[in-house]
Amino acid sequence: MTSEAAGRSGYDLGKRLRVMGAILAAGIAAVLAVVLWLGVAVPAQQAADGYSDADRVYAQVMAEHNAQAIELASLAPARSDNPVVLELVHEVGSASAEQADALAVWLAERRIPVPASATAALALVEAGGLDGTRDDGAAGSGPRAPAGLQHVHGKGTDHGMLTPEQIDAMSQLEEAEFDAALLGALIEHHYGGLEPADEEIAGGRDADAIALAEAERERISGEANRLQEMLAVVGPTAQ
Repeated sequence: MTSEAAGRSGYDLGKRLRVMGAILAAGIAAVLAVVLWLGVAVPAQQAADGYSDADRVYAQVMAEHNAQAIELASLAPARSDNPVVLELVHEVGSASAEQADALAVWLAERRIPVPASATAALALVEAGGLDGTRDDGAAGSGPRAPAGLQHVHGKGTDHGMLTPEQIDAMSQLEEAEFDAALLGALIEHHYGGLEPADEEIAGGRDADAIALAEAERERISGEANRLQEMLAVVGPTAQ
């Protein structure tokens, strides 16, 4: 290799290294900008809007939690033949829809993403899912929440949430067996929802979010008692 060629090769290598260094520096700068935004800008925006991250977590978690209560209640019309159970479960589903809607409004007003499961569950209610009038084309399966409904409750913090497999298994039951399984699931689900409400009441900042948590705690406590009374009548045949 001539000295001229060697010089040119060394120049090309140096150029490539400088380009790679510039790309790496740009990437590091972008990561640092995101970290700074998450650590400074987001909390600052929350403070300016009068809410904390605890308020956000409560609203998103319980929007999803109420969405699953709607999903469970929507199973009843095609599977239960007990008018008293149907009436109570419809009341639970309707109250859960009202709370999910209120939480979705709170989130949207603060430009916080509304969980997809809450949006899907509210659409299910609008389509007649709680009344048994929704036609989803699944012969004999009864009204169901839209396929693929997902929840972000994680392991260890499920707050009484059922897995998709548990819901699918329940959907195969009928009449008294279904009634007992549904009532038992709703009781566990309701008691699981008390923890997020209590945490918001104790540590929340936003007055509206705290008021929603206080109302929710009172509602689900009362409903859990009524569900337990109904389960005692129906009998825990499916538990």
